[in-house]
Amino acid sequence: MNAEITDYTAFRAALEAMDKPRCVQLARQLLEANAHDIVGLYTKILAPVLNSMTDSESGHPAAIWREHVRSGIVRTVIECCYPFVLAERAARQTTADKGKVVIVSPTDEFHELGARMGSDFFTLQGYEAIYVGANTPKAELLQGLALEKPAYVVINAVNFYNLFKIKKIVAEIKERLPGQRILASGNAFYHDPELFRQIGALAVIRTPDDIRQLEEEHA
Repeated sequence: MNAEITDYTAFRAALEAMDKPRCVQLARQLLEANAHDIVGLYTKILAPVLNSMTDSESGHPAAIWREHVRSGIVRTVIECCYPFVLAERAARQTTADKGKVVIVSPTDEFHELGARMGSDFFTLQGYEAIYVGANTPKAELLQGLALEKPAYVVINAVNFYNLFKIKKIVAEIKERLPGQRILASGNAFYHDPELFRQIGALAVIRTPDDIRQLEEEHA
């Protein structure tokens, strides 16, 4: 069994047991030992483990409760990893000089862990990431964008049924803040490669490679 599978298995066992201290300890150990960088930890361990457990327990009578507990644990792990995000950016000699990026989920969108991980990807790439969080009302979103004037706003959607709402939000952003560049993220956009265009976004962001490609195409 290779090291990556071993790391995945160990973290999965800890999360399955809802052992928050062990999950935090394992994640920090992997980063401290350089077994994974931030991107590897997020994309090869945290997200796959959480997704696999959500899928496998869909019929469990306490599935939603258990999912919420585990999501809270993963959120704690991510926040505990933030010093490593900053250290990794410093080691790359990357400065936060590319402008601000606002990452937000609209009203009634409560699945935010992917967006939270994505904010760290932008930090690693040299942006000042402003993570607003889940269930953000449209009025506050528009007010915040007018105040911050970010290079990009990333609108996250996991629930497919929120896409119509997001399309209206994007249209209003473009009307009130001409020139504001808009990106999409979240599972709702992954099934159809053209959905982001339909709502008026420039691109879908999943990984740091997507951010780099965006920079090349819209320099």
